[in-house]
Amino acid sequence: MDAYIMILTAITMTMLEAAEGMMLTDGESYGKTVYLGANDSAENWREVTEAEYEALTQEAAEKDGEADGGGEHDG
Repeated sequence: MDAYIMILTAITMTMLEAAEGMMLTDGESYGKTVYLGANDSAENWREVTEAEYEALTQEAAEKDGEADGGGEHDG
């Protein structure tokens, strides 16, 4: 008969929650609540106002459009 050994692993999860009217960002991702991965740390995240969040995401979308050759094309 094969013997089976149970393995018990404890996992600690770190959750960051933005203050009211704020968003969390690491410069690429945004959220009101962020669960950190094993290789992430709270020092990588900062709070921005919701207005800053809107401006940053608008700017990123515009850059994406430019990189994709966005805008109107004469055809």
